[in-house]
Amino acid sequence: MYVRLLKINYKFTDILMYCFITLYTLAAILVSLHRFWQYEVFYYDFGIFDAAIWHVAHFRPPIVDHFVIGGKVIFADHFSPSIFLLSPLYWLTSRPEALLAAQAVAVGASAVVLYLLGKHVLKRGLGPLAATAAYLLFVGTQNALIADIHEVTFMMLPLMLVFYAVVTNRMKLFWICFFITLGFKESSSLLGVALAALILIYNRRWRLTALMIAVISVLWGYVTTQMIIPYFYGQTYFYTPVFDSNPLVILWSLFDDPVKRNTLLMSLTSFGFLPLLYPPAWPLILQDIASRFMQKEFALRWGLGLHYSAQLAVIMAFSSIMAINNLQKRIRSRYAITASMIVLIGISLYLHQFKLHGPLGLAYNPAFYAHTKNFTFLDDLIANVPKGTTVMTQNNIAPHMIHTHQVYLLRDVYEDFMPDYFVLDVRQGQNFNNFFGAKIDVLRASLRKDPRYEIMYQTNEQMIYKRK
Repeated sequence: MYVRLLKINYKFTDILMYCFITLYTLAAILVSLHRFWQYEVFYYDFGIFDAAIWHVAHFRPPIVDHFVIGGKVIFADHFSPSIFLLSPLYWLTSRPEALLAAQAVAVGASAVVLYLLGKHVLKRGLGPLAATAAYLLFVGTQNALIADIHEVTFMMLPLMLVFYAVVTNRMKLFWICFFITLGFKESSSLLGVALAALILIYNRRWRLTALMIAVISVLWGYVTTQMIIPYFYGQTYFYTPVFDSNPLVILWSLFDDPVKRNTLLMSLTSFGFLPLLYPPAWPLILQDIASRFMQKEFALRWGLGLHYSAQLAVIMAFSSIMAINNLQKRIRSRYAITASMIVLIGISLYLHQFKLHGPLGLAYNPAFYAHTKNFTFLDDLIANVPKGTTVMTQNNIAPHMIHTHQVYLLRDVYEDFMPDYFVLDVRQGQNFNNFFGAKIDVLRASLRKDPRYEIMYQTNEQMIYKRK
């Protein structure tokens, strides 16, 4: 009886997997778009990347409003030239939602690549389906999808293609995707060095390639952080980590906080602890964890929220495939492997639905969609501002105005900007990110006293100030 239950039609699993990926991608698009229409997508960081890509698409320098670097080219913050591969989107449409949809499609495509990688390595069985399901249901993947847009989330596709090229021995594809991956962020240099170690172990015929990857990655890290970014910023690289000189302190810094320990435990559990069974990928996992956990000044990166586990999700998924391959070689019982994969799928579903509460669960919540209509008043608010003017507004409204206005985020002191308009929504109970540190009461008091500005539009909780 049990043997019959474990006999799987693998053509059916292909259909099932591709249907799941398609539905997952559609769900990610819907959730992302409705969050945008509900004014839950922010200038930090959607607007920063959107503005840069929009400018490049229209053959203008990618200058952005930024609290750290000021109004400079985006490369003053991070060196991410690969994001401009998305510029052609804005030759087809002016809607900023296009980037959100593109991000969902990119992650969905990475899942297809992972599944094909799994079928290549494992040949048959439920391993490819289970690993792909774990990858998509992993809360780190889902949070990356709905946390605005980020370069590392788009990087998930070329990075997955890098792993695919390694296991299928496709050198041209590897080099193209490797350089695209590097180009998504200066910190990808650490990833490149760890990748070189993996390749050296996995494919000895690629020893020269591994050496070249290591050298290129080190040079990339040095040139971007010590030359290119300081050139645009006018100062030293802002995100330079400061490490303790004691190796034991460095090692303990990976586990010295409950948030870090939870991230490690939940990440491994989401993939059935399989990545621990594939040692060649340990350097890849370690470089991701270390680069996040060793920087105490950036504690926001430690958890599974936002986009900070995007790269880790790809590494863990690849490691899981390779670990399953090792298990298949050691455990001769096909039924034991199949049963294990079913357990992995069950764990992934449980964590998504009941433990970590994957945000894409919103996709099948009717109340979430109904909530969108409650924000049409903000659409009406910004429609009162003439296009082509300069506007200072809050973090959640700015993304809706980038393509039609020159936008600045709210400041308590605004004399250096003197925008044509201020657009404010002062409802109680808003997400604190909406104001991003601006003291709205102080700003309103200043505007009321400033003879250069007057009220142009006002309701009980929304207002537009116009420069006279």
